[in-house]
Amino acid sequence: MVKKQLIMEKSLELFAESGFEATSIQQITERCGISKGAFYLHFKSKDELIYSLIDKFMSEFIADIERSVSEDKPKEELLYNFLYTTFGEFQQQANFAKVFLKEQVLSFNKELFERFHMYTTMINKIIFSVVQRQFKDVNLNMQLDLLFTINGLSKGYGELFLIDNYNVDLDKLCKAIVEKVTIIAEHATIQFITPDYFASTNQHMNITKEQIVDLMIEVMGEVEQDSIVHESLVLLRNHLIEPTLSDVLIEGLLKNIRSSSQCKWIAYLYQIQLEQKK
Repeated sequence: MVKKQLIMEKSLELFAESGFEATSIQQITERCGISKGAFYLHFKSKDELIYSLIDKFMSEFIADIERSVSEDKPKEELLYNFLYTTFGEFQQQANFAKVFLKEQVLSFNKELFERFHMYTTMINKIIFSVVQRQFKDVNLNMQLDLLFTINGLSKGYGELFLIDNYNVDLDKLCKAIVEKVTIIAEHATIQFITPDYFASTNQHMNITKEQIVDLMIEVMGEVEQDSIVHESLVLLRNHLIEPTLSDVLIEGLLKNIRSSSQCKWIAYLYQIQLEQKK
């Protein structure tokens, strides 16, 4: 496990410096000081390593921002909490944040693009939830424009300290963005983003039950065997192979595994699989 963690950390440094395509397994093993054989003990390919990195960091990031805007938080603080957590994570995981900002736009790998898109969709849902709760008096037709406003400001300001190394006071930055979004929420009247457009850009990728089962088996080897998360994964996996569980029980099991950052991605894909069957 220590060597696997080393590979992930050092490869992320290289990806942030040169990008996914330009980084070779040879460069990764040299940076880690290990043989190619040692690399292949942990990852079947560079693509598998990339997907593992994306899933690890994005699932933890999404779990953190979901907690920051949970139902028990004051409504007037939701956007600030979202921004502060987002930028704080960007600072702590600067290498991954740089990769995420660049590769989701530049990638020509269809599966990689879809993976990034899937996580972006999850983040959009969280932002839209914030908009609906904090700016509930805003005209419904303008709420999607607010979502895109928040996305644009977050990306633009994020690049200031990630790409340009600008010295940032996070508290001041978050308050500045909240102020700008609030002004737009109170005064903007021209709707640009339509529900149809939003739906078309947030289509889910097709995911097979075999792919989900493989992911579940991999994660089951990493979580504590006697835990409720492990037991829930087993039941959900068995249901995919041979459906026997009720919708209520499935929802309860998904709630169990969502409590683990390692399972966020699986829970999301599982929900998509259920929706595809309807």
